[in-house]
Amino acid sequence: MKILMCSVPDGSLRHTLKPLLPRNNHWQLPILPIGILRIMSWMEKNNYDSDIYDINNLRPPDEKLIEVFKLINPTVVGLSATLTHCYPNTKRITKILRKLFPNIWIIVGGHLTGSSNVLLDKTETDICVIGDGELPFVKLLDYFKLHPTRKQINYTELNQIKGLAFIDENHKLKVTGNSEQLSESELTHPDLNKLKKGLKDFGGKGEFINEFFETIKKTVNFPTTLTQGQSNPEGVKFYERNENKKIGLLQTVRGCVARCSFCQRYTRGYRVYAANDLETRILELKNKYNVRALMLDDENSLSNRIQSYQIARILKKHDIFWSAAGVRVTSVTYEDLKFYKEHNMLSIRFGIETGSQKILDIMEKKFTVEDVYNAISNCKKVGMSTATDQLMLGMPGETRETVIESAKFVASLKFLLEDSSDIGNPFWASAIPGTPLYEYCQQIGVIEKTLDGEENYLIRSSEHKHTPILNYVNKTDWDIKEVHFWSYLYPYAGKKEYVNLIIKNNKSIKNKLLKIYKLCIKGSLNNLIGNFNRRKDFYKNEKFLKKMKWYIILSINFLLSLSVTFLPKVVLFSIIRVYANIRFFFLKKNNKVKKGKQISNFFKELPDATAAARNFRINENKIAKTNRQIDRSLRTVVMNNRKQMKPPITDDEKGLQILAQGQ
Repeated sequence: MKILMCSVPDGSLRHTLKPLLPRNNHWQLPILPIGILRIMSWMEKNNYDSDIYDINNLRPPDEKLIEVFKLINPTVVGLSATLTHCYPNTKRITKILRKLFPNIWIIVGGHLTGSSNVLLDKTETDICVIGDGELPFVKLLDYFKLHPTRKQINYTELNQIKGLAFIDENHKLKVTGNSEQLSESELTHPDLNKLKKGLKDFGGKGEFINEFFETIKKTVNFPTTLTQGQSNPEGVKFYERNENKKIGLLQTVRGCVARCSFCQRYTRGYRVYAANDLETRILELKNKYNVRALMLDDENSLSNRIQSYQIARILKKHDIFWSAAGVRVTSVTYEDLKFYKEHNMLSIRFGIETGSQKILDIMEKKFTVEDVYNAISNCKKVGMSTATDQLMLGMPGETRETVIESAKFVASLKFLLEDSSDIGNPFWASAIPGTPLYEYCQQIGVIEKTLDGEENYLIRSSEHKHTPILNYVNKTDWDIKEVHFWSYLYPYAGKKEYVNLIIKNNKSIKNKLLKIYKLCIKGSLNNLIGNFNRRKDFYKNEKFLKKMKWYIILSINFLLSLSVTFLPKVVLFSIIRVYANIRFFFLKKNNKVKKGKQISNFFKELPDATAAARNFRINENKIAKTNRQIDRSLRTVVMNNRKQMKPPITDDEKGLQILAQGQ
C-alpha cells in the first residue's frame, strides 16, 4: 500500500497560483502542515509509512501535480484541507487524482469536512475524516489492507470506525460520529524531518524547511507580531541581541476551553502537552533551527495555569523569548502576567472580538467588556505589549450602535496603552460550516441548504482575498449598504472617541494639542507613509488610472483622519457616510456580477425568506426578554430554532446534524 499525504492550498484557484516556497520577496510565511505531520507520526507508530507532498506551500500547476502523482503512484491519498477556503483546490486536486487513478482511495480531513456532504457529492472524495485524524485514519488504513480499491466497500466495517463521513449503500450521507482522540500522554510534536524529506523529493530542496522560520531583523520586522506591533525596551534589546536568528512556532495544547458560536469546534476538550516533551521540542528548535523566539501556535493558549508556568520556566531556562496569542482575558491575572514577563514573555494577544456586551453574549464568549479592560489594564501595569484592535463586525444582532460601541471601546483601550489612534480594519464574521453561526445562516435563509447552494457559498467564500467584505454574507437585520458603511464608520468613530478622551483627560490646552498631534495626527501621517511604501511596488506596473485611484483613496483616508481632530461628530459621520456610499457604488458596479456569474457572497441575491425563517432571526425584542448571557448565545438561539423544525429522522438527516454541531 502506497500512502501519500498532501496539504491543500487555502484560497480560490486564481489566488493560489504563486508558490509560498521559495519565499523570495513575498510577505507571506509558508504554512506548516501540522495536521498531516501529526497523523504521519501516529501512522509510523502503527507501522505505516507515507510520503508528504506539501502542495499548499509549493503550489504547483496541474502539469507538475500530474507528474508527481504519476511518480508516486499511490493507492491511498490523504488530503488535509485545514480551512473552508480550501474547497476549490480540494475539488481540483481530487479531480486530477481520480482521472489518473480511478480506483484509489481519496480521503479528506481538516476543518473543511464540516461540509462533508458537499465534498462527497461534488468532488472525487471517497471518505471524510471528522475531527482529529490520527485514530480514524490509521483504522482506515487497516481497512484498506483488506479492501485495496474503492470498488471493494464493506459498509458494515466502515460504520464501526468513529469519525467518518461517506456515501452509504443507499446513496445517502452517513456520518459515524466524531472521531476518537489521542490522550494527552499520546500527543506528539510534528516531525519536521519528514517535511524536509518531502520538500526535497517533490519541491527539489529540503532546505526550504528553514523558510518556515522568520528571520529576526530589527530594521525590517520590528515591531512585529512578536511584540504585537509595539516597540518596547525589552523588544528592542531582544532584536539587537538576536539579529539574524529565527522565530519559530510552538504547539502547547490542543483544543479550547470555550465554544464561541462563530468558531468551528474541530477537536473536543482541552489537552496539554507534557512539560518534558515541550522542553525537548524547544531544544530541537533552538539547536537545529537557530530559534531564539517562539510564538505559541495554539487555538487557545495559557488556559492551563500549571502548564503555562512550566512553559515559562523552560523558556527562561533556555534563554528563549516568547509571545502568546489566542488567550482568553479571564485566563491570566496580573500576577500571571508579571510572572510571564519575568520569564521572557514579550507580548500577549487576547481574543477580544467586540466591544459590545450584547455581541459578546451572542458570540458566547462568557466574559464581559470589563474583563477585557481589566486584562489590558494589567498588561499596562506590568509593561507587557498587547494588541487591542482588529475586532469582528457583522454578527447577528449587530447594529450601527454596537459598531460604535466597539469603536469607542477599542479607542479606550488604545488610549489606556497610549497607543496611536489608528484602528485596524475589522474582520467580518464568516459563517464556517460546523458552527452555530453557519447553521443560523441556513435557518434564516441567507445560505442555501441545497448542495449546489452550499458549494457555491464555499467557492465564493474563497474568492476575495483583498476585499474581505465581498466574502461576507449578511447575517444582520440591516441592508448591505448600511453594513458596508460600518466598515468606514468603525475606524473613524474610534479615532473620534480617542480625540475626545485626550480632551477630557488633559486640563492644559498645550497638553491636549501635543497629544493630539503625537497620537492622532502623527500616527495618521505614519500610516499614510506605511501604506504608500507597502503598495508602491505592487502598483508600479499598473496603468495610470489605477495608480491615480489608489493615490486618491490614500489621500482621502488621510484627510478624513485629520478631520477627526476638529470636525463635530455629526458632520464627520455624515461625510464618512457619503464617502462610504460612493465606494459602495463602485464596489457594487465592479462586483455585482462578473461575466454573468455572481462570485460575491456580499451581493448574492437570495429569495425572500419564509415566515418561519424570519421568525428564527435574532431581534431586539428577543434579546430584551433574556436574563442570562447563555440565553443570548447564538447557540441557544439555534437550538431553540431547531425545536420548531422537523427533527432529524433518517441517517442522512442525523449525519447533517452531527456535522452542524461540531464538537
